[in-house]
Amino acid sequence: MPKYFCNFVLKFTTTMLNLMMITPVGVLVTVVILALLVSLVIMLRISSKMADSNARLIDRVTSLEQSTQQQEQPSPLHQQPPVAVVQGSLPADMPNGELYHWFDRQMDELRLFCQPDIDLKTTAQTLGLTQRSILQMLKTAEVNLTFTEYITNKRLAYACQLLEDKPNWNIDAIAHEAGILSDATFRRLFRKHYNMSPSEYREQRRHSDFVTH
Repeated sequence: MPKYFCNFVLKFTTTMLNLMMITPVGVLVTVVILALLVSLVIMLRISSKMADSNARLIDRVTSLEQSTQQQEQPSPLHQQPPVAVVQGSLPADMPNGELYHWFDRQMDELRLFCQPDIDLKTTAQTLGLTQRSILQMLKTAEVNLTFTEYITNKRLAYACQLLEDKPNWNIDAIAHEAGILSDATFRRLFRKHYNMSPSEYREQRRHSDFVTH
């Protein structure tokens, strides 16, 4: 209890006694007032303790929620494990269409597009191809994309899969897992490609699944 409040009660009691000349009525009034003041003090102390207890409880709940989210989210510095070079050689006369399907399957299996710093040179070395053959394949195959466009499309498609499969992951975590470290870049590319935000896509798919089931 604050010291100044105790001093106030003491001075108030002394003043009341002096004013009422210690008459029976004065004493009774003083006792009643003191009882009310004591009740008020007790209620204030109980309220203070309850507030402190609630604050500690809220802090504990918040800490547990943050701990749970950290366990569910992938590391912000997510790095893909080293990818081994694909062994073996491809037939030199493989048509571009077949080569593209093989190339696309290898990219999915190795998740090369999830590496934030992936480039044409590293991809060619990993898959045992030349940079020129990859560029020609992407241009002459049915996709007709540049290497950068191809990687972006793979990342966005994978992000869509994560948005459906990982409902507890936030948008930043989805972007990082798909190989895009900038949240702003991810949102811009996603809206340009799908004409909606990642959050809108997730909500739409969630609603679609609910209606289907």
